[in-house]
Amino acid sequence: MAYRSSSTIFPPPLKPGGTIGIVSPGRWLKPELIAKGKALLEKRGYQTVVHAQNYLQDGQLAGSDAARAEAIMDMFADRTIDAVMCARGGTGSIRLLERLDYKLIRRNPKPFIGFSDITVLLQAITRRCSFVTYHGPMTIIFAEKHDPRSVDDFFNVIGAKKSVRLRYPEAKAIRSGQAEGVLVGGNITLLQTLIGTPYDWASKDTILFIEDVDEILYRLDRTLYHLKLAGKFDGIRAVLVGEMCRMADGETGFARKGERPYGKTLKEILLDVLPPDIPLCFDVPCGHGGYVTTLPYGAEVKVSVSGRGVELVFPSSPAGEVAKT
Repeated sequence: MAYRSSSTIFPPPLKPGGTIGIVSPGRWLKPELIAKGKALLEKRGYQTVVHAQNYLQDGQLAGSDAARAEAIMDMFADRTIDAVMCARGGTGSIRLLERLDYKLIRRNPKPFIGFSDITVLLQAITRRCSFVTYHGPMTIIFAEKHDPRSVDDFFNVIGAKKSVRLRYPEAKAIRSGQAEGVLVGGNITLLQTLIGTPYDWASKDTILFIEDVDEILYRLDRTLYHLKLAGKFDGIRAVLVGEMCRMADGETGFARKGERPYGKTLKEILLDVLPPDIPLCFDVPCGHGGYVTTLPYGAEVKVSVSGRGVELVFPSSPAGEVAKT
């Protein structure tokens, strides 16, 4: 299968020894955890710059909306910074979408990495600036989990100068097959919040990947049906379901004591809403599990789902070139 043409290109790859800037678009992260993540990056031979905004606090958030947005733009404008890593997710990123200078970001393309609450920023930057962003580990992941596969995937993907092939043998095939399309997705709840906004995402001809954490089954069912009714599963070519961590049934979480179980499993809920005739797999390491891979958001990819797991292939740029700086 040949890659289709695309207007989305890759930012310049992170060079060995390059400089990674750290920002906190959402929740505040303890300075000692920032220091641990910083140390891991530097042990791999990279320079780091921790924006002063990371140490601000405004309730749960790492400073005011203005300060958090300004930090992102500072990192893109600074020509000494080669990639921008988010310290953590949590909440608050959606408050920044109207505050970002997308023209400035588009003039200074570089890898931007995060997941969970950062999903909305990946979508907004890729849509408005036409370059690939990265759904991948954040500083808190490198500080707390230390799975070597997370680190290896991170540097292999954002430093790629040629085609990349990622294999996930732990993924469980529900329906085998091959597909190609634009890779879009992230946290289910955050994808839902973008519907009807200027930062909404298109589903046609996409490879959709989804994950979530700390949800109750009835609420997740409602969210997924909203996506279905909004047409977000129309035209997709394959679905990669990541780890769905700490999902609660009707007897736990915020439910009343003595309440009956919801009555459907997570797998049954997903099979109720997802298209029945496309490749589908579960347990891709793209969520809140111990192993967090790095995926090129907005890139043209090929995916193969089989009993051997999942294989994902993408070039260094769909158009054979990277954005010029």
